[in-house]
Parts: sequence; structure tokens; C-alpha cells
Amino acid sequence: MAEPTLLALVWHMHQPSYRDALTGRILLPWTRLHATKDYGDMVSILRRHPRVHATFNLTPVLLDQLEAIASGLSDDFLDLARKPAESLTPEEQRFLTRHFFSVNQARMLEPHPRYRELKARVSTAQGGARASRERPLAPDEIRDLQTWFHLAWVDPVYWDEEPIRSLLRKGRGFTEAEKRSLLDWGVACAGRVIETYREAARSGQIEIATSAYHHPILPLLLSTDAPREASPSIRLPIPAFRAPGDAAEHLRRARESHARRFGAAPRGIWPPEGAVSQAALDLVREAGFAWCASDEAVLARALGRAEPGGENWTAALSRPYRLETEPGALTIVFRDRSLSDRIGFTYAAWQPDRAAEDFVARVLEAGSRAREQGVSHPLVTVILDGENCWESYAEDGRLFLDALYGRLSAEQGIEAVTVEEALARVPPGELLPHVPVGSWIAADLSVWVGHPEKNRAWAALRRLRERYNMAGSEHGLPEARIAEAYEEILVAEASDWFWWYGDDHQSAHKDEFDALFRSHLIRAYNLLGLPAPAMIRRSLRGSPAEGVDGEHVPYIAPTLDGRDTHFYEWRNAELFDAASDQGADHRTLGTMRRVLFGLDERNLFVRVDGVPGEDRGKGSILLRFTLPRPVEARARLDEGLHGALEWNPHGPGRTRDRGDAGEYAVGNVIEIRVPLARLDASAGTVVRWRVVLEQSGEAAEVIPRMGEFATPTLASDFGVRNWSAT
Repeated sequence: MAEPTLLALVWHMHQPSYRDALTGRILLPWTRLHATKDYGDMVSILRRHPRVHATFNLTPVLLDQLEAIASGLSDDFLDLARKPAESLTPEEQRFLTRHFFSVNQARMLEPHPRYRELKARVSTAQGGARASRERPLAPDEIRDLQTWFHLAWVDPVYWDEEPIRSLLRKGRGFTEAEKRSLLDWGVACAGRVIETYREAARSGQIEIATSAYHHPILPLLLSTDAPREASPSIRLPIPAFRAPGDAAEHLRRARESHARRFGAAPRGIWPPEGAVSQAALDLVREAGFAWCASDEAVLARALGRAEPGGENWTAALSRPYRLETEPGALTIVFRDRSLSDRIGFTYAAWQPDRAAEDFVARVLEAGSRAREQGVSHPLVTVILDGENCWESYAEDGRLFLDALYGRLSAEQGIEAVTVEEALARVPPGELLPHVPVGSWIAADLSVWVGHPEKNRAWAALRRLRERYNMAGSEHGLPEARIAEAYEEILVAEASDWFWWYGDDHQSAHKDEFDALFRSHLIRAYNLLGLPAPAMIRRSLRGSPAEGVDGEHVPYIAPTLDGRDTHFYEWRNAELFDAASDQGADHRTLGTMRRVLFGLDERNLFVRVDGVPGEDRGKGSILLRFTLPRPVEARARLDEGLHGALEWNPHGPGRTRDRGDAGEYAVGNVIEIRVPLARLDASAGTVVRWRVVLEQSGEAAEVIPRMGEFATPTLASDFGVRNWSAT
């Protein structure tokens, strides 16, 4: 009798960081909610079937968040859920009715009468024929909505636990105390996830693998030109983004994180999105990994085929391969796309027993066919997202998984093993001379690059990376600030932001993903003592494609009246956010909240936000210039709403009357115009300067805290050459 077909099931778990770098707030709740719906229970269900072994791929950034949640880190959704229903403002109520139905309607809402009733109530109130006569949600309805949103995100594995059991039985009319008990339970549940995996790994039933730290697309970090190997005509960012050192750092940190949490370095890695290239796999092996995985489409191209399938394809797919990299040999396995996608996208609509039966039959068939084609010990590899697909299944996939694991346990012709167990039984024999660029979803990586929005995001990241490279030598910044800026760059390199740019994927939270990506760029700039370019202060979504990736010029022509006169007035200006101008000390914010600035051919324009009226009585805004000549310009805030700037030398030499002194205006904001002639700043000169808030003649605050702004002046005909009707 033939030995059983080996089945390597790999469940991939990942969520990006949802921290807004400018505010520190966690904008989205998905890590916390998946902790109550997917992470722990996926292991719990498996543990009921000890003969079935599996591999779980846990990203370090996901584990970071789970630990932070357990330690008390909240998110915007949780904060509003905890707030007493009677205390919610109308705006907060609108947030709840807009976002607290973010569930699979058929599987997570329709089975629950009260939740379904609240949805109908909100839908009618917001847009039905009787909308004008409908009253707002009452406090008891709001409280039930706060509760039901979180109940819907609880996996059935926990339905017999308290307080879940009592809340499900009650169904409606929840008290604040009952609501709090559910929310506290959810936080505690997130806190148990990592230990659940540790225990399962110690038992030998699961292997834990990892991914590059923040889940970047490794070939694109090496170079955004990488997709040309697969598609010479794809439109890519110009110049290319290249940060091979960052790719290596993501891998190094992933191994370090894993060893710290699980007691030993991981043997295997799922490169984020299965995205690989020969150069990326060199880094994977150099980092110390023994095995990795990708998609069968990558294997097909590595074997010189246009696509998977054809003669003896099952044999080709049903074995591990050896890849010779510069640092040494690396084993690579390839996912069976059809089987993986049947779990991910097909079986949700099937009866659980029928789906499990079909899957097992297909694995047996693959093993039999591989043997017929000459493979004596077939290995079938199935890899997919282990969290998002289950919301489309009845009871969050529990019925299907129990049925699947039960059949695998009873089936003598299949042995479900971890990847490491499989490779111990079936070591790689055939050599792959070269692995081309590719991923599980697109050979040319066009899910993450190529669309104008995606390319603009890469261009913005490239500009920041270039400024970071110059930071140490140009500004003399403390190493701690440079290190913090680098952390923001690594977060911004995550694949998730680029996935949601463009029109190939849809989400109700695209704006939040865009804002999160840009927040990391803005804070990194400000930590480096630099203003954030205007292009990243505006959404990158919907922006027109650029033929050439030109540098931003902050050309503006504001009206000096102390207020936002119109939308476009400061839209093109550079921004420096004081909230981001903090190092590891995270000092209390001062009164100057942000500085915007730009120029025309003859003037530098500066705007200061956040100085309240009580701080203006004995205060002034001082602009301290060091180049092209040391001089200071002062706007006295205690001498009316409009006035001329006062000038005095800063350093050697005396200032003389140079005609136009410039002006300032004080209102909701402080706006200042500085004639460049006063600075001896001709076209192409770099002006270096800082902003000082003086109170009672003393410097109270300085922006930037470290370094100076460096602002190049414009050619005398810049406005004429770059005129635009908008």
C-alpha cells in the first residue's frame, strides 16, 4: 500500500498597524475583532483533532498589536463602544450607525433578530420614505448596537463562555455593565492569543512560521523595477524606489521577534503575499530561513511554462524544491492554487460536510495523479488567509473546519503535517536554477505597483527615504530621532497601503488606509526636522498620473487676513506638524500646533496655527534666519490684527532699511509675509530658518525643535512658466 499523501495546511494571519502616527490613535478595530473571531479559535478547533497538524504563519506586526491590546491599548471603535449610550454626541451616533454594521450581512447580522432590527431601523432613518418622521436612535437602541456589533464578531467557539452566553440569550435591552463585560472579555481574549499558539506549538501539533516584519512586498523593496521581469510594459515609478537594506531589516526583525516570543527562531517564512524574486530569496536565506513558500504560478514560470497546468503538472507541483542562493541552499514549496482558493472563496456556499468531502477527495486525487507521474511521496501544499474568509461561512467556518479535520483524521490516505514535518519526510531533490518575480495573485506585482495611485505612494516613500539618507549628515539630529523616523518608514513600507490604492480592491475604509500611510510619512519628515510636502498632506487617491515624478514646489499666493480665505490658499504649502516634532521624550504639546509655508518669486509666506488668544497678549512670532544672512523678523501679536514686521540682526552685522518690511495678520491663524530681498535671497538661494514663539520677551517654543527649515527660492519667472487655471 502506498504511503499517504502529505498535506501541508498553512494558515496566514496578518493585520497591518492601524496607528495614526500623528495622533497615536488606533483608527480601525480589525486586529482586536479578529482576535475574538479567528485567531485563538482557529487553534482551538484544530486541537480537537490531534492527528491533524498544520502551520500557522503569524506576522510580527500582528503579534505586536495583540500584545498592545492586552496591555490596554484602545481604538476609536472601542472608545465609542465603551462610552455610555446617553453620552454620545450626534456625530458619535452617526459614526456608530455608519460603522457598527461592518459585518458580513448574511452570516453575522441576519441570524440575530435584534441586530437585524437595528439595521432596518437605521436604514429607514437614514434614507427610507419615512426618514423625515423617524426619531433618532434611543439610548437603549444605541447601547444594543454597541453590544451587538461586538457580539457579532465573537466566534461560536466562545458562545458557551460567559458573558457571551448570557448576552446571546438576552438578545436586547443590554445594560452598560453588560456591555462593558463583553468589551472587557474581548480585550482579555486578545491577550490569550499568543499563549494559545505557544501551547499548541509545544504540543508539536502546529508549526509557527513568520513573514517580513511589517508585511512589505520584498521584491519591490529591492526595486520597484522588479516587475519588468514579468511585464516589460508595466508603468512603474520613475525614478525607482530601492531599499534593499530595509528588506533585510524586515527579515532580521521578524526572526528576532519570533525567537523572543516563541523561544526559538522560525525555520520557515511565507514572504508577504507569496511575493518572491531571485534577489528577494537570497535575502530570505541570508536572514537564516530554511524554507519558504510561494504560489504555483511562480513555479510554472520558474520551470519555463507560461502558466500552471499541462503535462505532468501535478508531479511538478507535488514536491519541494531546492534553490541555490548566494548564502546557501533554501527549500521552497508552492501552494496548490485551486485547493487553496476552494477554501478561501468557494466552500463558504457549500454544506460543510459536502465541502470537506470534496476537499479530501481532491487531495487524494492529486496524490494519486502525482504518483502516476512519478512522484513516490507527494506533498500537497495549501496556503491561504486564515482569518478573512470565515466571515462568509456559516458559524464563522467552525462547522466546515470540524468536518474537514474530522475527515482528515479518519482518512488513511492523507496525513496532515506541518511544513517542517513534510520536509523531514520528503527532502527537496530537484533544483530550481532561478525563481522569477511573482506572487500568489499577480506575476507582475500589479496589485501593489503600476496604478497611478500606487506609483504616487511609492514616489512619496522614495522622496522620504532620500531625505532620511541625508538626515545624519545634514542636520546633526540625535540618533534617537533618526531611529524613530526609520520606524515610521518601515511601517509605511507595508504591502497593505499599496493594496488599497487604485481601483482593483474595494473597501469602506480606503480613506483611513490612505490617511494612515501618509501619517507615517508626515511624522518621519517632522522627526527629521523637515516639513511634510504638500503632496502627502492631501489624499493620494484619485490623483492624476504623472508622466515624470517631479519634485513638489510650494508655490502659493495667500491673502494675509489671519484666516483661511479659501480652500486653495494654503493647499500647496509645506506642512510641519508640531505633534510629530517629538522624539522619544514625547513631551507635552506646546501652543504652536503646526507651521505651513510656501513662497512666490518675491516672498516667503508663513502661517502659524494654534496660538490661542490668551498667549498673544505679551507674545510675538519670531522668524530666525541663518542663511543667506543671519537676521530676525518679528510679528508682535500684542499690537493689533495687522502690522509690519520688525527686523533686527541675528549675529554680526546690522540690518538697514531695505524698503518693504513685510507684514503679518492675526486672526484664527497667524499669517506672515517675508520679502526675500530682506534676506538677500536671490533666485535659487536656500533660506534656512526657524519659528520661535516669544512670551514676555523669552523664547517659549521653537519649531522645528532640531535643525532648520531649508527653503529654496524660485526663479523670477516661475509663476509665468508654471501658470495654471486651478
